[in-house]
Amino acid sequence: MDKEIFILLIDKALKETDNVVAKSKFFRADKEPILSTKKVLNLLKDEIFKNNETISLIVLRAMHDVGMSSFKDFENTPLEDAINDVTAVLYNNIPEYKNLEPLRNDFGKGQLI
Repeated sequence: MDKEIFILLIDKALKETDNVVAKSKFFRADKEPILSTKKVLNLLKDEIFKNNETISLIVLRAMHDVGMSSFKDFENTPLEDAINDVTAVLYNNIPEYKNLEPLRNDFGKGQLI
């Protein structure tokens, strides 16, 4: 996986979260789902900066959740497309990503991310 291109894709998704907030009557930067989406994207970016060979399993599971919920939460927006681009890189470059259990109800419980 090309680290620089992947970080650019994450940055694009982060920028799109700001664009959605700026253009929307419904989304706010300090409310869900924007808050958790930005948190997970920033955690993923930090993991890539630290060492792109081993990304935390919890961050991957959280990103899996963000990818799945983007179809409902950000349907037909550039943010949905940007998140799909990020998850496509994970899906194509990390074999375990395909079989991950979603974080869902584990989010924020037990081991902190």
